[in-house]
Amino acid sequence: MAKDKMDEVACNACGLDPMCSLLEYGEAGSGVPEGILLRRRPVTRGEKIYLKGDAFYSVFAIKSGSFKSAMTTAGQHEQVVGFHLAGELMGAEGMAQGIYPSTASALEPSQVCELSIDRLPEAGKSLELMQQRIIQLLGQEVAFNHELLTTLVHKRADQRISGFLLNLSNRLKYREMPDTEFSLEMSQSDIGNFLGLANATVSRVLTRLHKSSIIVLKYRGIRILDGDALREIAQG
Repeated sequence: MAKDKMDEVACNACGLDPMCSLLEYGEAGSGVPEGILLRRRPVTRGEKIYLKGDAFYSVFAIKSGSFKSAMTTAGQHEQVVGFHLAGELMGAEGMAQGIYPSTASALEPSQVCELSIDRLPEAGKSLELMQQRIIQLLGQEVAFNHELLTTLVHKRADQRISGFLLNLSNRLKYREMPDTEFSLEMSQSDIGNFLGLANATVSRVLTRLHKSSIIVLKYRGIRILDGDALREIAQG
């Protein structure tokens, strides 16, 4: 079942909003040809919206739900390279080489808004202004990725997991979404894959945090009870 509107990110808090506002959200009377901006496209759990190696064509923003990005290693093992939450962009990194470097799949029933980059010239807007907005979008992505990397590099397992949870919380807060109690749709196996930790290690650290009353683990969800304690662990 699709998410309720209450779980949707507001347009003005979405990473795609700088471009959507320029295109007047593709509303009737905006003059933007149909298909350049597709809003609230439903995506089923497990559905892939693009595959690694596909020719780049669009940037996607998550209106509701969550996704993971992964690629297959030389040994045919899946490597998770990122998780994406409501309001965040996917696929922007494909602009550089003209292909998507990973596969994006939905972790739960979701909705995405799709911006066709190739068709932007048809929108009748200033090319210079559109280029400025694209640079703005890419700058946001770089900032978020940098913040995440600083929480993971050269850290112990408990620091990595605590930093990972705080990073998710901070990203949701930035998008004006609930940031102390939220769904955790990725599996512990996927979290371990992303953080470079064994599944058993992820389970052990999360259980320890739960028993210490720092977090409460729920079925596909988490509640942060003591953010200060979580930050202390993350910072070592």
